[in-house]
Order: sequence, then C-alpha cells, then structure tokens
Amino acid sequence: MRAPPPIFVACALLVATGVPPAARAGDPFLIRNDQPVGRLYGVPVGVDADPAAAPGFGLRVGLDVANGSIETSAGPAELTLDGETWVLRFAGRHVWKNGWRVMAGVPVVSHQGGGTDSFIEEYHDAMGLPDGNRKRRPADRLEYRYRRNDETMFSQTDSTTGLGDVFLAVAAPLVRDRAGTRALDAVAGVELPTGDSDRLLGSGSWDFSLGLAAADFATLAKWNLELHGGAGVLALTEGDVLADFQEPVAVYGDLAVGWRLASWLVPRVQIDFHSPFFAGTGQGPLDDWAVELVCGATVLLPGRFALDLAVAEDVAVHTAPDVVFHVGLKRSL
Repeated sequence: MRAPPPIFVACALLVATGVPPAARAGDPFLIRNDQPVGRLYGVPVGVDADPAAAPGFGLRVGLDVANGSIETSAGPAELTLDGETWVLRFAGRHVWKNGWRVMAGVPVVSHQGGGTDSFIEEYHDAMGLPDGNRKRRPADRLEYRYRRNDETMFSQTDSTTGLGDVFLAVAAPLVRDRAGTRALDAVAGVELPTGDSDRLLGSGSWDFSLGLAAADFATLAKWNLELHGGAGVLALTEGDVLADFQEPVAVYGDLAVGWRLASWLVPRVQIDFHSPFFAGTGQGPLDDWAVELVCGATVLLPGRFALDLAVAEDVAVHTAPDVVFHVGLKRSL
C-alpha cells in the first residue's frame, strides 16, 4: 500500500495553519481528472458557486500538464497509459443581477510523449513518491492502449492535438444570504461530442449533468477559511471509446478549502472525485472510483487578475494521472 506522500502532509499543515484575513479565495482551480481515458466524459469544471459574484463577464484559462505511466494486465485485458496529456481550457461565464449564470468551456487537448518524464522522476524522488514502472519503460514515450482477448479496443501512439469536447452550462440560484457569504446553486450542463474520439480527444458521447454547487464564506470565517463544494449526476449516451463497457450514469463531486493568507496570496486544497465510467474492463484504472487531490495557491494580481498555481496527485492510485501541474489565469470584466 502506498504510504501517504509529503504532498498530503503539506496539505494537512495548510489546513491546520491559522492565517490573517485578506482577499477572498475566489473560485477553485479550473482542473479535473486528466487521465487520458477518464477525462473523456463530461464532469463539470468551472461551475462553482460564488455568493459575491458581481454581474458581468468573467474569463479564465487553465493549462494542465498531466503525466502518467501505467502498464497492467489482468486475465484477457491489458492496459497501457504511458504518456503526457496537455489540456488548455478556456472558460467564460456571464452573471446576471438575479444571480443566474451561463458558462462555457472549450478545451484544446494534446497527447504526446512524456517530455517531462525525467523531471517527474526527480519530483517523485524529492517528494518521496513511488515511481511505479517508470524506470522500466522507455522515457518520453506515448502509448495509450487497451487490448482484450488480443483485440485492440483503443490505441494512440502518435502525438496529436485538437479540440476536445465543448461544455455548456446554466446555473440558477437556490439560496443566497444578504451578507453575500453563502450560496447554493442548481447547475445543469451538457458536454458536446466535438472532440475526435479516434484520437482520444473526445468521447463521442453527449454527456448531461445535473447537480448542486455551494459556497460558504461564513461558517469558518473566524479561521479565515472559505469553502466550495458540489455534487451531481451524469447521464451519458453511448460513446465511441470502450462502448461495450461504458456505464450510462455516473456521479461526481468536489470540495475545496481556501485560506486568506495575505492580501495577495490564497492557498487552497481541493479534492475531486467521480464514479467509474466503465465496468467489466478488468482494469482498476478504468473500473474504480477516481479521486484526485489538488494543492496550490492563488496569487492576486493588479487589474482584477488572479494567477493559479497547483499540483495534483492521484489519491486513488492510477485512476488519475500520477502528477498534474496546473497553471491558471482569471479575470473579472
């Protein structure tokens, strides 16, 4: 069993630290599970509630560099997920005075050889994390493949870049307090099959989501903590990737805690999870619940800009990338 790595300890220390008041933590990180197969389906991202959101437009962009190395076999099934996936996400929203919001997300996805493999190995050594089979496989290689009974069900071994699946959503306010410190929204969304499923850029499925998003800036205010969370259900039409094993329904959720450390610096811990999108593949990275821990900070900049810097690790081993480096920039207009 994998021992708790130092990233967990660092997150725990952040939780336990009392910090002086400063600016609000703002939105959680614009990130979701970027495992090359798990990322194909429409878990909402960027739909978090904000009790103090001002009417108008907001823009966000996030870059995830997700690196993984998995090679497993069980019975007739063989799975290899060795490579690097870059996801550049553009997200926009408009808020009306009555609190209703519309949101859109456009991802550009790039699968390529693990250009950061050597850096990841050094990072794992420095953080006390296991390398799995990394040192047994060639460096900087791209191989995303699933075989069953000697039949190849999907395979991506050449670098490729293109549009992913576009996401659209609308949020309706259910609860707001007058102080602008608590909010509960109902969020409905759809992810369109705009990505090429043959290149693992999209699922080929229409993914419909319905859930709740909440924010609470009051309950733990004396410790200068702000909470975000959400949960919901996904209904999936039949996709093009492992269609014989695809589940028709999945659930998802997230929880984020932000600290007002200084007027310009807001550390945050975030955990994202979803139920499996597949059943019966014989491979835990596909059939198990996915859980990802994200630790980082938001740096507040002049001109209503904010910079996000974070690192994500797979809490449920192999259900998410080994490590994800996240950089984000956001601005309210």
